[in-house]
Amino acid sequence: MNDIGFRAHDFGTFTSAQELAKAVSSIKTPSSIQLALGKVIKPSRGWEDWDEEYISSITADLAAYGVSTAVVGCYINPVHPDEDEREKHIRRFTKSLSLTKAFGCRIVGTETGSWTKDISYSAETYTGKVFSVFLNSLEKMLATAEKHDAVCAIEAVSHHHTICSVERMAKVLSLFPSDHLKVIYDPVNLVPVNGIREADGSYPAHPSQEAQRKFYTEALDAFGSRICAIHCKDYILNEKGFKKGDLPALTGVFDWKNFFKELKKRNIASPVLLENHNPATDRETLLALSEF
Repeated sequence: MNDIGFRAHDFGTFTSAQELAKAVSSIKTPSSIQLALGKVIKPSRGWEDWDEEYISSITADLAAYGVSTAVVGCYINPVHPDEDEREKHIRRFTKSLSLTKAFGCRIVGTETGSWTKDISYSAETYTGKVFSVFLNSLEKMLATAEKHDAVCAIEAVSHHHTICSVERMAKVLSLFPSDHLKVIYDPVNLVPVNGIREADGSYPAHPSQEAQRKFYTEALDAFGSRICAIHCKDYILNEKGFKKGDLPALTGVFDWKNFFKELKKRNIASPVLLENHNPATDRETLLALSEF
């Protein structure tokens, strides 16, 4: 069974790493987390003022309660339409990469953004021009990852992000075969806005096991060997037939049981991180998932 941890800021915000660690360890110890420092510990230093001593102190406070960082969350917009702002985002990401030893975690993760300031939908995001901008940003990020023996991890999101499909992710990975570029795989994020397609072309509210298996095995076939972490949440289709994809795992329609079986079959042992989880029901969720 893959190790299951948590996205830290789903627990709320805390005044110190110690308080965060107490909350996480009360559910599971030892535990691993995805840590987006500025989202979960307030006040914390701005990223410009991070240094090894400061980050190491955060890591030590977490470790005292058996909590480690599996992914450093640094979700930027690497294709921000304003070039100066885009470069600032890249500097923030590369700053995290330069401090991975202090974090005690080699992996820094981001989604791939869109050609809008707020990462909303824009048809231009899918153009060759924006794809080239993304590749240029990624090249800079990857160079820093290689310099610091870190891992630049990218996460695809359907519909409105630059890397919005299995095919686009596979293309990027083929262009950058470096071991320092990996994938955070969130299967729910890649579910299209109208759901998972059946063989007959329909999009039912409760897709069949066969349709779901085809959906996730296509991704695992394309980049399973490059996965460094897996996000675990759930989704449903709303009354208008559009995806609501921010539910706690096992509260929607995604077939996590058979998905975990497929991971085991392929020997994919990457850590699994619960997203949009409910701390009040985490014990029940962990128990249910452990039976898979």
